[in-house]
Amino acid sequence: MVQTTADTGSISVPMSSFLDALQDVLTEPEREALYEQLIGVRPAEVAPGDLITAELFNKMLNDLHDLSARVATLEGAAGGPILESLDPATTVAVNGLLIVAGRNFNPVRGLNTVKIGDVEITQFRGDSTPTHLIFPVPDMFTGLPASKQVQVVTGGRTSNALSITVVEPDKTQDGNFVFSAGQAPSGAIAVGQQITLAWTVQAITHYPDNAALSLLVGSTEGATPAAWLASVAIQPPPPLPIIPGQSKQVSVKVTVPAGATSAQLSLRVASEDGHVVNVSDPLTVTVGQAVEVPDPRIDISYTAGGLGSGGMTVGKVTIDGVEADGVLVKKGQNGKLQFHALDKRANGPNATFTLTAEIVGGGATGLTVGAGPSPAASPAAGIAPGGDLPFALPLSAPAGAATGATARLKVTCSQTAATGGLAPYKSFKTIPLKIVD
Repeated sequence: MVQTTADTGSISVPMSSFLDALQDVLTEPEREALYEQLIGVRPAEVAPGDLITAELFNKMLNDLHDLSARVATLEGAAGGPILESLDPATTVAVNGLLIVAGRNFNPVRGLNTVKIGDVEITQFRGDSTPTHLIFPVPDMFTGLPASKQVQVVTGGRTSNALSITVVEPDKTQDGNFVFSAGQAPSGAIAVGQQITLAWTVQAITHYPDNAALSLLVGSTEGATPAAWLASVAIQPPPPLPIIPGQSKQVSVKVTVPAGATSAQLSLRVASEDGHVVNVSDPLTVTVGQAVEVPDPRIDISYTAGGLGSGGMTVGKVTIDGVEADGVLVKKGQNGKLQFHALDKRANGPNATFTLTAEIVGGGATGLTVGAGPSPAASPAAGIAPGGDLPFALPLSAPAGAATGATARLKVTCSQTAATGGLAPYKSFKTIPLKIVD
């Protein structure tokens, strides 16, 4: 039986009792080493009335931490786990990776347990090792940020503890907002007419958002962008609540201002934190003409090979104050854009497509479109519903072209078959271009 001595307000347990209790855990040399360490960290005696200073208290805490590590080392000699470091060392976000480094972990990673406070982790990444346990911090904490003790348990033994602060997950928005083909009223547009344009916006993002919406006006003739924006009304009113994968229709009402002859109107969608921004392809509104919109039965997409290999790359291009995704073309190089025209019909007869491309707007830039799209048309048999027509487009800027010059590339895919209930229709993609060194 452990003998204790008691006096008023205190209970004392002889050190020998602790050492005896460790007889089956530690070897005799290890118990002697522990005894020497305990004697070495014993604080100076404090008499009644003495002032316990912060310095003394902090020294005692440091000594206790040191003792914990030394005991863990002694236990480690008998096979117990030892925790040496954390990466990151001081702060980790929920869902962020934490690397727990140490010794004497079980080589079978699933037989280890990492405790962060009261939360236990037993699933680790495949690249974990007997000295490094790697895992995402689970979303099982409340009251964050909070300081937690990290320990490793294996074989019934618990390591020393290291502190880390767990914070809320990083919810910086990522991904993109994508647009369906725009919608516009039929018939010729007149000055003073209120028109409604509409787009379907899909959130290909990581987190729910309250997106900002705005109408961008560029390439105006006869009236200023401010005149076009004076009467804008957006529905639903922004911000737009939208969750990942969801699609929502956004409509914009605008009155054609006095004196206007034409303008290009685009919808801009930006995440609440501003990290994800996209702008729809512009719709050209010309007084006296109908608004041309891409037919939703054809979807046109493209990729650029890179400045080092193909003379061009995808990048941001600003034209008339409107920034949008476009293509940067390196002068003095010849390259190709790779396109796909996807037939989005679910059923029906084969369609036949013709392809054209032209540089529009931007003035004399020196940009040239080789011989046009290759191939220039779909095979004679046509494209079945759901089929894809790949094509390439040569594009180049001469060595003497003006750096920073901009223009737009318009690629049009026209369906020409008129059999089996099909009637001609067309879709187009307008791509901002910029010449770079």
